[in-house]
Amino acid sequence: MVRRYRSACFAVLLSVFSTVWPSLCALAQLGGLVVAVTSPAPGSTVSGAITVRASTSLPAAGVQFRLDGIDLGAEDTSAPYAISWDTATAANGSHTLTAVARDALGIRYFSDPVAVTVANAPPPPPPPPPPPSNTQRFEDSSASVGYTAGWTQGDTSRPWSGGTAALSSTPGARATFTFTGPSVTWISGRNADTGIARVYLDGVFKADVDTAQWTEELRVTMFTLSGLAATTHSLTIEVTGQKNPAATSALIVVDAFDVPGPAVSRLQETDPDIAYTGNWIPDGTRSWSAGAATFTAMAGAQATFPFTGTAVTWIGARGNQCGIARVFLDGNFVADVDTYSDTEKIQAALFTATGLADTPHTLSITSTGTQNPAAIANLVVIDAFEVTTPGVMVQETDPAISYGPGWVLGIRDHAYNQAITAESNTTGARATFTFTGTGVSWVSARGPQTGMARVYIDGAFVTDIDTYAPTESPQHTIFSRRGLASGSHTLTMEVTGRNPASRDAWILIDALVVVP
Repeated sequence: MVRRYRSACFAVLLSVFSTVWPSLCALAQLGGLVVAVTSPAPGSTVSGAITVRASTSLPAAGVQFRLDGIDLGAEDTSAPYAISWDTATAANGSHTLTAVARDALGIRYFSDPVAVTVANAPPPPPPPPPPPSNTQRFEDSSASVGYTAGWTQGDTSRPWSGGTAALSSTPGARATFTFTGPSVTWISGRNADTGIARVYLDGVFKADVDTAQWTEELRVTMFTLSGLAATTHSLTIEVTGQKNPAATSALIVVDAFDVPGPAVSRLQETDPDIAYTGNWIPDGTRSWSAGAATFTAMAGAQATFPFTGTAVTWIGARGNQCGIARVFLDGNFVADVDTYSDTEKIQAALFTATGLADTPHTLSITSTGTQNPAAIANLVVIDAFEVTTPGVMVQETDPAISYGPGWVLGIRDHAYNQAITAESNTTGARATFTFTGTGVSWVSARGPQTGMARVYIDGAFVTDIDTYAPTESPQHTIFSRRGLASGSHTLTMEVTGRNPASRDAWILIDALVVVP
């Protein structure tokens, strides 16, 4: 009898809740939050940095502002609800602002859209651009490249330059590139499976090149020859069948050739100059450049990379989980880049800008939170950036560099330019580079274990440089000087100690760039 009574009570309560709950929901919708964008006013014209404001009829747990349907910054969780918007990050023209309020139950309420017109003054005219680059890339499939037996051509296992590369581990197999120009660069790939190649110019032996690297690096400069007569030459890459003792095979990759050979540095996603906003997540589960990358799925998350150079490339990933990113150069919208692909492509070159003035620039990558209809997610990946600068790149092994005591050459523990670097942590250790030109840059590294250096030009003190940084940045240009008198000069680099925050005092010489 007691059980029947309790069952009857439960049935009555269930009936009451089933009647009352829909009424409460309706009440929440009809009498709940009302949110409105209060500034800027509808139809107004905006420019520069402005504040976007919203009001709610009742206290809200948070308000998320949106620009053209994409989250504008983070949710504001305290009244008065507002966010700063730099309108220069949007293209001139009509845009729509909305606000989305969230109550304590997580229910969201949408404001009416407010249309505004962005009208920023055009940026000042840039300095005159440098002469157009005459660098030409010849792919592995070019008629200018001839192969002997032992090569597998048309490999598509990686996102190679032009889509393909030629591979061989057959001793004696040769690839010969015929070109006309003052310099040439062999573009290749390296990892723990790649071996030692022998390089010839016009039939004359030039160097044995150990292509091993403990992280996989694609489409990188493997070897450069410069100072050639501007006539026709042949560059021959020969497979030796030999390998670094720590490597696992003797494979050699021919991906492409550049004529003349440009000065290119690859900066990793950990470079301390890169500014990240929003939620970015580090990842080491793929064969990323230098072993790691960072990604986001958050709409509005942004990575901004400052650089000085005439060209820049964003290296990331394509795949069925990858979304659409918005690219800005020097604050101006350039393109929306859809990174979707039905096959995964790691270390893919996603965007390149060329023909820039050799001045400071910024490249910004913004996640839109949207994706190709065929994609299953909207991830945006930052793996690295490549920067091209005017001049001729000279490696740390060049005989024009004189090393005093305390330097160690041939270090290959990070993703250095052409795989290796010279290092010293000995206070007072000096290296002097003799060059002819009007400018010079020093490509080194920054990180938690790097120290301080002193720079002299032609024997005169120029500056002290603190290379310490909380995150590692190989191939970082730490010093640059232009406007020297045309002629012969010396650049002296001296180890002077360490920042107290640094674990050590290492100073690196990875490469030097000479501007004629």
